[in-house]
Amino acid sequence: MTASYQVSCDEIADLSEFGNAWQELEAGGHASFFQSWCWVGTWLSTLPDSFKAKALRISQGDRLAGLGVLMFHAGHRHRIMPVGRLLLNETGDAHHDRLTLEYSGILCDTRERLGITEAAFRWLDGTDRSWSELCLSGLLPETMSDVSKAADAVGLMPWIQDLKPCDYVDLSIVRDRKEDYLTQLSRNTRQQLRKALRLYEADGPLSLTAPDNLDEAHRFLDELTQLHQSYWIARGETGSFSNDYFRKFHRALVTAGFPEGKIQLLRASAGDQPIGYLYNFLHDGTVYGYQSGFRYDDDPKRKPGLVTHYLAIERNLAQGAGIYDFMAGYGQHKRSLGNATQDMTWLVLQRNILKNRVEQRLRGLKQQLAERKKAQRQPD
Repeated sequence: MTASYQVSCDEIADLSEFGNAWQELEAGGHASFFQSWCWVGTWLSTLPDSFKAKALRISQGDRLAGLGVLMFHAGHRHRIMPVGRLLLNETGDAHHDRLTLEYSGILCDTRERLGITEAAFRWLDGTDRSWSELCLSGLLPETMSDVSKAADAVGLMPWIQDLKPCDYVDLSIVRDRKEDYLTQLSRNTRQQLRKALRLYEADGPLSLTAPDNLDEAHRFLDELTQLHQSYWIARGETGSFSNDYFRKFHRALVTAGFPEGKIQLLRASAGDQPIGYLYNFLHDGTVYGYQSGFRYDDDPKRKPGLVTHYLAIERNLAQGAGIYDFMAGYGQHKRSLGNATQDMTWLVLQRNILKNRVEQRLRGLKQQLAERKKAQRQPD
């Protein structure tokens, strides 16, 4: 299956040339926003020079078939076990990976993904001995299936680090039912939403506005940041925008993506009072709900997040979007407003070497012990 693919991995010397190759491959229409050059190019151009990114290239003759960005990170697990990690489209440094990568994988035609992935794994396993783990973040079920098959063929051992639900609104289902989106929600959600809408409308007409130009888009992002940070700091957390690289990256991403129609910033207001902001990505008919900031008050019935997302869903429904994606993670508003869900996996592939086999065995024993204790606590 993999004999016809050739693989190489070299430091990215010319970002412009690499970007041209990436965008040519991306034009095949098999990328998520997080595999687009808008995201990847902004990421690479804003990282400090100390990070040495390598281009993973999978070719078939003269045809470029797959691309990825690999970073090596040397660290320790449990503070004592040295671990050499290769990461796909991430750095391995927590400060710079605060961006949270989802919908990732090797950029390629999905019809070739299994063969391309196996070729890449086999080459890395047989050529580069510096790493013991390969980290792949934010994999959808179909990507996870091909990655698992490729890893098994090469002899890499899988370790699922995290598994999160990914709720979304399939807007084609909403359209096919030929009734208002609001009426398709559960009875409890409809009641909460209608009550919240009435409360806000008492303060003035509800509206949802988008910035007209790049300067205004940056102002929207700044106002979102203030609300986001106020909410999390009040709860003893730092908030995503406390991270200086996070702020730098997203300011650059808005600068790159907003003029191209790839960034959606929205402000929901009651009269002249903003109640919430959304920072979304637009790609191939999908709206990715990435960040938000809401103005909360003492009345729990107002529900600014629920109202703002509802207004945004209605707007994108009217504009012809196919998916309104809440992205990975738990959230009551996601489950309440979504009509479909899927799992997203954070996967580590470990080389089949002694220390990894021992660790896998110990991890399995720990899980069995936890399950046994859980079963003992349950009533007969």
